[in-house]
Amino acid sequence: MKVIETEYEGFRFRSRQEARWAVFFDLMHVPWEYEKEGYELPSGRYLPDFWLPTLNCFFEVKGDSPSKLDISKAIDLSRLSSKLVVVASGQTKTEALKFSSIHIEWPVEGFQIQLFAGNSNSIWKCRAFDFDIWNWTLDIDLPSFIQKQFPNVNLDGLDLEERRALLIRHDRIYYKSKHNKEHPRYINGRYEKRVYFIEDEELGLRFSPEPDREPSKVSKAFGKARRARFEFGESGA
Repeated sequence: MKVIETEYEGFRFRSRQEARWAVFFDLMHVPWEYEKEGYELPSGRYLPDFWLPTLNCFFEVKGDSPSKLDISKAIDLSRLSSKLVVVASGQTKTEALKFSSIHIEWPVEGFQIQLFAGNSNSIWKCRAFDFDIWNWTLDIDLPSFIQKQFPNVNLDGLDLEERRALLIRHDRIYYKSKHNKEHPRYINGRYEKRVYFIEDEELGLRFSPEPDREPSKVSKAFGKARRARFEFGESGA
């Protein structure tokens, strides 16, 4: 079945779904560049749909779900560019579910955002990679382990990035000396199967492993983007 090309803001998008994401980014005041540049990757040629400069990431829009080749290309691009690659699939729609007195915003079934992160040395330093599980590895798990293996390592007086860089360096040294190879997480980076957009008061739109705890500006933007009309000269409003 052929998808419908759609015009919005002077661009001809390959699908209505891509255009709706452009509407969403505009509503959230996130600058976007459409099909900025193509790349030759081990898995084949790749032309990412969006580059989002303020989030420092590529953003790829797929239909109901990405294929294995789509995933391979996202991994290759992330590893080679040391940039975040985000793959969104399904309709841009969320719903608010109420549990006791708490409202939690969840994507509807079939709507998914996946995240692929390349070079790990860059991952730890980028705000867009600020995930609870990743922070736990560096801030809770690794410090005690590294200090046990390397008693002379002193973490006192270091700022967060210096501390993380020191931990990563010794983690790599330890793993390579024990297994005679690079630690997989410093080759493949990180992957999150389900992430969410949230609205941060200081940082603006960002990624999170947990959804907003109540209906938000993000949810409203998804709704407006989903209802955007493009037929008969309409502008997507």
